[in-house]
This record gives sequence, structure tokens and C-alpha cells, in this order.
Amino acid sequence: MVSIAIGIIGGNGAVYAFNKLPASWLCDYGKEPSEAAKSLGTQRIKSYPWKYVFTASFIVVAIYMGINDWQYAIAGIIGIWLLLEIAIADKKYMIIPDQLVMFLAITGFGFIPFQGGFMDLVEGVILGGSVMLAVALVGKFITKKDVAGIGDVKLCAAVGLATGPYGIGFTIICGAFICGIVAAILLLMKKIKKDDEIALGPYLCGAAIIYIVILHNYFN
Repeated sequence: MVSIAIGIIGGNGAVYAFNKLPASWLCDYGKEPSEAAKSLGTQRIKSYPWKYVFTASFIVVAIYMGINDWQYAIAGIIGIWLLLEIAIADKKYMIIPDQLVMFLAITGFGFIPFQGGFMDLVEGVILGGSVMLAVALVGKFITKKDVAGIGDVKLCAAVGLATGPYGIGFTIICGAFICGIVAAILLLMKKIKKDDEIALGPYLCGAAIIYIVILHNYFN
């Protein structure tokens, strides 16, 4: 019953909270939010079908994680919820809100008892931030366009804090790999052009969720 309640709150709350986020969170500093982001009369994400999709997903995840380790599930569910909000923001508005990343980083401290030690989290932060920064700089040099933004760097540092070096390693490799495959498919289908930007954040968030829910037990 607790897992079902968590699923209902998490799923419905994900839609409600995103639709109520301050518009200023959904644009770069110094820029005006888009009219779609500012409009309080328009849902940024529709209740149907997403409330039902998210609710069902959270119920399944909450039951699975609760059976394995209910204490770990507390930090895990909160982290997953924030990752979902970040993924939606980046997909819809090409922005990773600093405020949500900050909350994710704070949640990361709740994972300390389930890591090999505090230094695992420190290593995760350093690895996540430095590797993604290197990817952004090298990608910019080679392609002459942004392949990753500073938001992705901050996101990976926060994910590293929560998951440690193994988790952030998996997140970056898996997220970038899947993003590349999706981009190639969309190019072949002529859904996007060669110079179009694709948000990397949703794939990083998806990979991080997979690690938190499924793979964490195999690396700790």
C-alpha cells in the first residue's frame, strides 16, 4: 500500500510540479521565458496520458525498490523524481534547471550510507563534472557546435554525487551511446537535420535512473 501511495503521489506530482515550475527556471539566465513556458493557462505537459504513465511507472519502481531495500528506496525515489523533471525540462525547453540540479545534489547525500564510503561520492562528482566538461570542449572543437552544455556538466556532477564513480561512468557512457543511436535514426528518417541540436539530458537522466533502480546493487 505504501508503494502504491508513493507511486500515485510521485506520478501525479511530477506532472503537477512541472506545470507549476517558475517560468524563469525554464530559460537561460538573462533571457525571457517563452510564451508557452510563461502561460499559466496551458499545461506544459498534459495530464493525459502522462499522469497515468508516470504513476504506473512509479508504483512499479517503488514496489521493486521497496522489496530490495526500503531505506535505499527513499533516496532513490526522490532522486528518480528529480531526474524525471530534469529530463522533461531539457526535452521540452532545451534547458536543465539549476534549481532542480541543486535539489538532486542535495538528495545525493542521502545515498552516502549505500555507497562504499564518502569518497565514492567525491570521486563521482569529480568524474562526472570533469568527463562531461571534456566531452563538451572536445565536441565543440571537433564539430564547431555544442554537443553538451554547462547544464549537462552540472547534471553529471550531481548524478556522480548520488551514484558514485560506477554510476556516473555508466550514466555518461550509456546516455551518450543511446543519444547517438537516436540521433542517427532520426537523421536517417529525416526527422532532424545534421545541424539540429538534440538534448542530451533526457538520455543521461534515463541512464541514471536505470543505474539507481537496477544496477546499483551489482556495484556496491
